[in-house]
Amino acid sequence: MKNKILLVDNDRDFLEATAILLESDGYDVVRASNGQEGFQRAKEESPDLILLDMMMTYKTEGAEMAKALAADAATHNIPLILITGAKKEMGFPFEIKPDEKDLPVKMVIEKPIQPERLLSTVKLFIKKTGLEHRSFVGEIDALVDKWSGKDGNLIMILHEIQNHYGYVPREAAFELRRLLGIPLARIYEVITFYNYFKLDPPGKHLISVCMGTACYLKGAPGLLSELKNLLNVEEGQTTPDGLFHLQIVRCLGCCGLAPVMTVDGKIYGKVKKENVINILSEYSKEKMEVVQ
Repeated sequence: MKNKILLVDNDRDFLEATAILLESDGYDVVRASNGQEGFQRAKEESPDLILLDMMMTYKTEGAEMAKALAADAATHNIPLILITGAKKEMGFPFEIKPDEKDLPVKMVIEKPIQPERLLSTVKLFIKKTGLEHRSFVGEIDALVDKWSGKDGNLIMILHEIQNHYGYVPREAAFELRRLLGIPLARIYEVITFYNYFKLDPPGKHLISVCMGTACYLKGAPGLLSELKNLLNVEEGQTTPDGLFHLQIVRCLGCCGLAPVMTVDGKIYGKVKKENVINILSEYSKEKMEVVQ
């Protein structure tokens, strides 16, 4: 799948010449001739990189589009290269610097642009973020195609996303809005209605505490309390370091071993409160060894 670049410039000759140059180097190029159109195309096309002219129909148009992209959750992660012919003639109408906190601008390039420099710069940023982004978009595209035209396809797509990633990434919700034409509010309504769907990434290790009748009577509430204290989380939460995620399950089918907990599917039976810290240390040790 080709990486997609959004090119925004009101100079028609520059727009076409640059698009041809990029297409000849293997990119899929989306064109826009002003900031408003460019912002809309960015939301519709989910490009991997944006090349944006600074001064178009008015002096601050490019800068304002950059700020709009940064403020919109669907576009704020798209890297942006600002192109300008005004730097030598005047100061920027806005103070814009590469990698400024509130802007996605990665680099400022002056016109006239050397083709070799433009291609090498584009390649650099595509390599950094574009390959991963295009792969992600391709995966969501494939799911939408798989369930296209089928009743209840939104739920089935969300199920596959949840199974694959362990949660529903925010970027996936934006892609579904774009591809299915469904309001984002409707997508999040479905996600939040069903407990199965998670909005936060799971921890590296999944801890499950059985609260079935046998486990409950044999001391599972005490195990859960001990885990909460040791990890400083509630059920359904992930530790700040991303190492553990704690959840409750209704039955693990091991009633004869009650109380039972599992870590990444490994069963620990007849667990006592004093055993919990030793069980956790088996998995936290991995992180300590990596750090050392």
